[in-house]
Amino acid sequence: MIKIAIQGQEASFHDIAARNFFGDNAKIKPCESFESTFSSLQEGQADFALVAIENSLYGTINKVYDLLLSSELKICGEIYLHIEQCLIGLPDTKLSDIKNIFSHPVALAQCSRYLDNNIPNAHRHEYQDTAASVIKIKELGDQSNVAIASKQAAELYSMEIIAEGIETNKQNYTRFVALQRQDHQYKVDKPSKTSIVLQTPKDTKAGSLFHALGTFAKYGVNLTALHSRPIIGRAWHYMFYIDLEIDYDSDKYKKVFSELNDQGCHIDMLGNYKNGLL
Repeated sequence: MIKIAIQGQEASFHDIAARNFFGDNAKIKPCESFESTFSSLQEGQADFALVAIENSLYGTINKVYDLLLSSELKICGEIYLHIEQCLIGLPDTKLSDIKNIFSHPVALAQCSRYLDNNIPNAHRHEYQDTAASVIKIKELGDQSNVAIASKQAAELYSMEIIAEGIETNKQNYTRFVALQRQDHQYKVDKPSKTSIVLQTPKDTKAGSLFHALGTFAKYGVNLTALHSRPIIGRAWHYMFYIDLEIDYDSDKYKKVFSELNDQGCHIDMLGNYKNGLL
């Protein structure tokens, strides 16, 4: 049985995504933070890890990108999960009872319209994880406290769903990536996507990024994501995280990156994997 490190508790969205990707028989290792999730995999406490990297409404999770670059872990797969949020409490809890709402800050933001319209005076508490917030209110044992989390979290911890589908925007998807160590790799069948970090030459001239991106267009390589991050120690200089629809081992890849190297670009490869489907 493989062990998967995730950020969050059982029945969190990380847990649901991990089981969808690796199968229900996978053993989940809950971690409190992204840093501890990476550490668990690096130190051999888990076989693989799965972390959220992007949300369709709130954009990229920069912490995960930074951890990827600073570690030796590589992306070996991706999965997209539709996020549906539920208001969860003790049995027979009424909206008029609620004084405190616990959840992950992103979940609170995703449900702000419902909360504003239905429980405007309740205090919103940011918590480490959606499923952990359900555990929290169960321990408190008071109908004045509720959580926002998945339907699965309510079922697992024997709590009641007060309202379902309370997220403001129903087109709410999170992209998760699976991670591996170099010495324990996940078998990828026909990889079709590559993630890289690109830095233009230190003596950056006008148009250097334009020329680098033009190289991808020249060879017909589609970019599915492009994010900039500041380079520590080089004020107002940036690195670029790029997702490409291309196999790392293809001849086209070799031509593209040979030309980028000739331009003086520095490239770090973050992973070569199969394109996930919505």
